[in-house]
Amino acid sequence: MKRATGESGVPATGPGSEKYQRILDAAVEVIAENGYFSSPVSAIAKRAGVADGTIYLYFKSKDDVLRTAIDTTFEKFYKQVAEAFQTLHGPREQLEYIAQVHLESSAVNRSMAVLMQTEMRQSAKFIAEFSHHHLVKYIQVVREVIRRGQQEGIFRQDVSDGVVAHCMFGAIDELLSSAVFTGRVYDAKVTAAQVMDVLLNGITNG
Repeated sequence: MKRATGESGVPATGPGSEKYQRILDAAVEVIAENGYFSSPVSAIAKRAGVADGTIYLYFKSKDDVLRTAIDTTFEKFYKQVAEAFQTLHGPREQLEYIAQVHLESSAVNRSMAVLMQTEMRQSAKFIAEFSHHHLVKYIQVVREVIRRGQQEGIFRQDVSDGVVAHCMFGAIDELLSSAVFTGRVYDAKVTAAQVMDVLLNGITNG
């Protein structure tokens, strides 16, 4: 059975619908403001402008809402990177682009950035259930670029691609923490290039 759609082609109900997206956005905002355990479904429903029961028409639980919101965010991230890689072929340029998009996330969706930086650090449950597989995929994408650079003779072959990937993620993640908790604003493109310059070339002269 074909799902009804609005004039814009967006589904009127279910995944992708306007109400579905409102619930996802509301969940991220409320949890970012109050923390996961202090954000009841009723608060999310109120922010989304729907009845409490409406949320359960779309999602099984608050966990399901949050998981879907995070999954959707990361899917957009990987899609953006994959599309850029079609025309961006140099390993160094690809790493800089990944770092840039990662840094831009705090400006694109500040509430999601706050949620990731706070809940990721405070909740073992959050790390175990919501973020681990996304971190693994992120690291894997970076490792593949590094290995390709090593094969092409661009990067040293005597360093672990896994160590480099974790160092890159850690550096960007700490910069995001600074942006979220202090309000510091970074030029994502310039900062990404600096991070990769330090990571790939160090800070010594010559």
